Amino acid sequence: MNLGRVFASIVLVLGTALWAGCQSNLSLAPPVSPAFIRAGASENADERTLAQGRALFLNRCIQCHALPEVARFDAPHLTAIAAKMSGRASLSPKQHEAVLKYLLTVRSRSL
Repeated sequence: MNLGRVFASIVLVLGTALWAGCQSNLSLAPPVSPAFIRAGASENADERTLAQGRALFLNRCIQCHALPEVARFDAPHLTAIAAKMSGRASLSPKQHEAVLKYLLTVRSRSL
């Protein structure tokens, strides 16, 4: 058996699994639609803040772990997790606020 072929097959399988895993998590980060923006009003979040929060959630959080199922957490627990993770991700206070408002809006829509 050709060693190069075996290695290429392993890389292909692992790459496909990683790509598929990332794709399946996108449902945990709903897009910022008009209905989502209306729901964000309860968090005093405008469209720009929610869009920034979603982008940060998708791009920064997934660098270290899979996206969490936000609806599993109550608001105080979600706030504490976001504070801890914002520090680990070196987010600015404004970025932290955007992510938190996005996550709280996601949670409120799933109740």
